[in-house]
Amino acid sequence: MNPTIRRLLLLGTLICLPAESVSFAAAATAATPPAVVQTVAEKNAEARARALLKEFYAVKLDKIWAAFTPDVKAQWGDLAGFTQYRQTGVEQFGAEKELVGEKTYMRGNVTYYVRSATFEKSPEIVWAVAFGFDQLGRISEFGITMEHDRSTDQVAFSAP
Repeated sequence: MNPTIRRLLLLGTLICLPAESVSFAAAATAATPPAVVQTVAEKNAEARARALLKEFYAVKLDKIWAAFTPDVKAQWGDLAGFTQYRQTGVEQFGAEKELVGEKTYMRGNVTYYVRSATFEKSPEIVWAVAFGFDQLGRISEFGITMEHDRSTDQVAFSAP
Protein backbone atom coordinates (compact mmCIF):
# COMPACT_ATOMS: atom_id res chain seq x y z
CA MET A 1 0.00 0.00 0.00
CA ASN A 2 1.20 3.51 -0.79
CA PRO A 3 2.80 4.95 2.41
CA THR A 4 0.90 8.23 2.12
CA ILE A 5 -2.43 6.45 1.83
CA ARG A 6 -1.44 4.20 4.75
CA ARG A 7 -0.72 7.29 6.89
CA LEU A 8 -4.04 8.89 5.96
CA LEU A 9 -5.95 5.70 6.75
CA LEU A 10 -4.16 5.41 10.09
CA LEU A 11 -4.90 9.00 10.99
CA GLY A 12 -8.52 8.71 9.91
CA THR A 13 -8.80 5.83 12.36
CA LEU A 14 -6.99 7.76 15.09
CA ILE A 15 -9.31 10.74 14.87
CA CYS A 16 -12.48 8.67 15.21
CA LEU A 17 -11.83 7.45 18.73
CA PRO A 18 -14.38 6.94 21.49
CA ALA A 19 -14.69 9.88 23.86
CA GLU A 20 -13.53 7.85 26.85
CA SER A 21 -10.05 7.50 25.34
CA VAL A 22 -9.64 11.22 24.80
CA SER A 23 -7.85 13.78 26.96
CA PHE A 24 -8.52 17.28 25.63
CA ALA A 25 -6.46 20.23 26.82
CA ALA A 26 -9.52 22.42 26.32
CA ALA A 27 -11.34 20.42 29.00
CA ALA A 28 -9.23 22.22 31.59
CA THR A 29 -11.25 25.35 30.98
CA ALA A 30 -14.64 23.60 31.03
CA ALA A 31 -16.94 23.99 34.02
CA THR A 32 -16.97 20.23 34.62
CA PRO A 33 -13.87 18.63 33.12
CA PRO A 34 -14.10 14.91 32.40
CA ALA A 35 -12.16 12.60 34.69
CA VAL A 36 -9.48 11.20 32.38
CA VAL A 37 -6.64 9.17 33.79
CA GLN A 38 -3.56 8.85 31.63
CA THR A 39 -1.28 5.85 31.91
CA VAL A 40 2.42 6.41 32.53
CA ALA A 41 3.07 5.51 28.89
CA GLU A 42 0.51 8.11 27.75
CA LYS A 43 2.02 10.80 29.96
CA ASN A 44 5.48 9.99 28.61
CA ALA A 45 4.23 9.99 25.01
CA GLU A 46 2.51 13.34 25.54
CA ALA A 47 5.62 14.99 27.01
CA ARG A 48 7.93 13.54 24.38
CA ALA A 49 5.62 14.38 21.46
CA ARG A 50 5.20 17.96 22.67
CA ALA A 51 8.99 18.37 22.81
CA LEU A 52 9.46 16.81 19.37
CA LEU A 53 6.69 18.99 17.93
CA LYS A 54 8.46 22.15 19.07
CA GLU A 55 11.47 21.08 17.06
CA PHE A 56 9.30 19.90 14.14
CA TYR A 57 7.58 23.29 14.01
CA ALA A 58 11.00 25.00 14.09
CA VAL A 59 12.21 22.72 11.25
CA LYS A 60 14.84 21.17 13.53
CA LEU A 61 14.30 17.60 12.44
CA ASP A 62 17.37 15.63 13.55
CA LYS A 63 15.87 14.33 16.82
CA ILE A 64 12.54 13.34 15.31
CA TRP A 65 14.31 11.67 12.36
CA ALA A 66 16.56 9.74 14.75
CA ALA A 67 13.48 8.56 16.68
CA PHE A 68 11.70 7.22 13.56
CA THR A 69 11.70 3.48 13.05
CA PRO A 70 13.20 2.26 9.76
CA ASP A 71 9.68 1.74 8.38
CA VAL A 72 8.70 5.35 9.08
CA LYS A 73 11.97 6.63 7.63
CA ALA A 74 11.28 4.59 4.49
CA GLN A 75 7.95 6.40 4.05
CA TRP A 76 9.82 9.71 3.79
CA GLY A 77 12.82 8.45 1.84
CA ASP A 78 15.54 10.35 3.63
CA LEU A 79 16.06 13.28 5.99
CA ALA A 80 16.26 15.70 3.04
CA GLY A 81 12.84 14.54 1.81
CA PHE A 82 11.34 14.87 5.28
CA THR A 83 12.89 18.33 5.66
CA GLN A 84 11.43 19.42 2.32
CA TYR A 85 8.00 18.14 3.43
CA ARG A 86 8.21 20.19 6.64
CA GLN A 87 9.47 23.33 4.90
CA THR A 88 6.59 23.11 2.44
CA GLY A 89 4.20 22.86 5.38
CA VAL A 90 5.64 26.00 6.96
CA GLU A 91 5.35 27.91 3.68
CA GLN A 92 1.77 26.78 3.00
CA PHE A 93 0.28 26.88 6.50
CA GLY A 94 2.49 29.03 8.73
CA ALA A 95 2.86 28.64 12.48
CA GLU A 96 0.42 26.94 14.82
CA LYS A 97 -2.30 29.42 15.72
CA GLU A 98 -4.72 27.58 18.01
CA LEU A 99 -4.43 24.37 19.96
CA VAL A 100 -7.83 22.73 19.57
CA GLY A 101 -7.12 19.61 21.61
CA GLU A 102 -4.76 16.82 22.53
CA LYS A 103 -5.41 13.18 23.13
CA THR A 104 -3.39 10.18 24.14
CA TYR A 105 -4.36 6.54 24.05
CA MET A 106 -2.95 3.06 23.63
CA ARG A 107 -3.68 0.50 20.94
CA GLY A 108 -1.83 -2.75 21.32
CA ASN A 109 1.84 -2.02 21.99
CA VAL A 110 1.71 1.52 20.58
CA THR A 111 1.03 4.67 22.59
CA TYR A 112 -0.47 7.50 20.53
CA TYR A 113 -0.43 11.26 20.91
CA VAL A 114 -2.65 13.32 18.60
CA ARG A 115 -2.56 17.12 18.57
CA SER A 116 -5.36 19.00 16.84
CA ALA A 117 -4.55 22.57 15.87
CA THR A 118 -5.14 25.36 13.38
CA PHE A 119 -2.42 27.29 11.57
CA GLU A 120 -1.97 30.95 10.60
CA LYS A 121 -2.55 30.65 6.86
CA SER A 122 -5.61 28.36 7.10
CA PRO A 123 -7.28 29.06 10.47
CA GLU A 124 -10.53 27.39 9.40
CA ILE A 125 -8.85 23.99 8.96
CA VAL A 126 -8.09 21.81 12.00
CA TRP A 127 -5.09 19.56 11.37
CA ALA A 128 -4.23 16.44 13.37
CA VAL A 129 -0.57 15.62 13.96
CA ALA A 130 -0.15 12.07 15.26
CA PHE A 131 2.76 10.23 16.84
CA GLY A 132 2.71 6.53 17.66
CA PHE A 133 5.46 5.38 20.03
CA ASP A 134 6.45 1.72 20.23
CA GLN A 135 7.54 0.00 23.45
CA LEU A 136 11.13 1.10 22.86
CA GLY A 137 10.08 4.76 22.59
CA ARG A 138 10.68 4.92 18.84
CA ILE A 139 8.21 6.69 16.56
CA SER A 140 6.53 3.81 14.77
CA GLU A 141 3.73 5.95 13.29
CA PHE A 142 3.75 9.59 12.23
CA GLY A 143 1.47 11.66 10.07
CA ILE A 144 -0.57 14.80 9.57
CA THR A 145 -4.08 14.95 8.18
CA MET A 146 -7.00 17.32 8.00
CA GLU A 147 -9.33 16.66 10.90
CA HIS A 148 -12.05 19.25 10.35
CA ASP A 149 -12.94 22.09 8.00
CA ARG A 150 -14.59 24.81 10.09
CA SER A 151 -15.35 26.99 7.07
CA THR A 152 -18.48 24.96 6.38
CA ASP A 153 -19.71 24.92 9.98
CA GLN A 154 -23.11 26.40 10.50
CA VAL A 155 -23.21 29.24 12.99
CA ALA A 156 -26.25 30.64 14.73
CA PHE A 157 -26.39 34.41 14.46
CA SER A 158 -28.40 36.56 16.82
CA ALA A 159 -30.68 39.17 15.36
CA PRO A 160 -29.84 42.82 16.11
